Amino acid sequence: MKRPLEPGLLRLFRYFSLIGLVYFSARWVYDDVSITPTAVIAFQSVYYVIVHGLLFLTLSFPWLENKLKDKYFPLILIVYTLAMVGSSWLYLLEPNRGITHFISQTYSLVPILIVPVVFIAWQYDFRAVIAYTVVTNLSDFIITFLIVRHFSFENLPLFTLPVVRAFAFALVGLVVNQLNEKQREQKHKLVLANMQLGQYANTLESLATSRERNRLARELHDTLAHTLSGISVNLEALKTMLPEDQSEVNAMLDNALSTSRRGLDGTRRALNDLRAQPLEDLGLELALQTLAENLAERQAMLAEIRISNLVQILPPNVEQAFYRIGQESLENVSVHANASKFFISLEEADGVVCMEIRDDGVGFEPHALVGKGRYGLQGMQERATSIGADLEVQSQPGEGTMIRLSWERFL
Repeated sequence: MKRPLEPGLLRLFRYFSLIGLVYFSARWVYDDVSITPTAVIAFQSVYYVIVHGLLFLTLSFPWLENKLKDKYFPLILIVYTLAMVGSSWLYLLEPNRGITHFISQTYSLVPILIVPVVFIAWQYDFRAVIAYTVVTNLSDFIITFLIVRHFSFENLPLFTLPVVRAFAFALVGLVVNQLNEKQREQKHKLVLANMQLGQYANTLESLATSRERNRLARELHDTLAHTLSGISVNLEALKTMLPEDQSEVNAMLDNALSTSRRGLDGTRRALNDLRAQPLEDLGLELALQTLAENLAERQAMLAEIRISNLVQILPPNVEQAFYRIGQESLENVSVHANASKFFISLEEADGVVCMEIRDDGVGFEPHALVGKGRYGLQGMQERATSIGADLEVQSQPGEGTMIRLSWERFL
């Protein structure tokens, strides 16, 4: 997975290029007077100024960054590293080259070369630090050999100098890399803690909502349900008291009795929906499986149930939405689909929780139901939107219906 660019890294790189420009400009003006300036040495001084000037200009205009996007920063690092390594090879063109002057010149570049080590360790892993260290120091090792032309016990310290510098580069890179990894880990833990805190808040809200729903259920049971039940009993008693020849009155009583019974059944369904005990007692997986098995048994339908255990427990509001949408979908299969079989699945893959319900029923045209008082689909869409999930409804007359709900975990 590509890591996004660390905040402020480009700004620091731009400041570094400006400091390098000033540093090499000063060296160009106040160079070592003990060394007779030659054409190569003079060109090297100008070369360093040009490299850092171009680097500063490149980092000062965002159009190149917008064009190259995620390749921008690594490409600049690679070009800058090759430019600085190439400058050392220019010294081989010096006719009167000496190892002492080369070593002095090389170590004067250490403050400049070690800064990219920090940037690389900050943004990338330790392998990138090793690659930079090898490229910069192996180059000086080869140049040293080309100057002294042989290995011996006397010139062995000359070859250990690039090794010592490489060790220093790697050590600095390792420390910066470990510190940054620790910072990323702590940031990740902080994000997880914030998410858990949010889930705890959702849990408290869900518990408060559950208590309120149960209170409303009790109120409805003690008032509306009892009232409708009493009305039905009184209408039944009144019907037995009327003479049979009062056909018109009997028809009106039958109609009123049927209406009260339907109202009582609807109230009982609403009470069950308000309490939602299966979800609280069984969890989402078992609650959905129970709904599907009850539907298959009640309607004598064939059912294919594929409900897998989720990787982690869902937040309460997400779990509630999945259960309600599944409940509404299965109720539609029972009442409207006229199906002989149905399929339901619940699974999680790569952090995406997906529930799918299909049937082989009569189907319908989803767009034709808009604005016709069919609130089931609208309610499911509102529930899906409330948790940031995607709800897909596919159906055609005579071809059954498919409903898929997908929700992605944040982490």
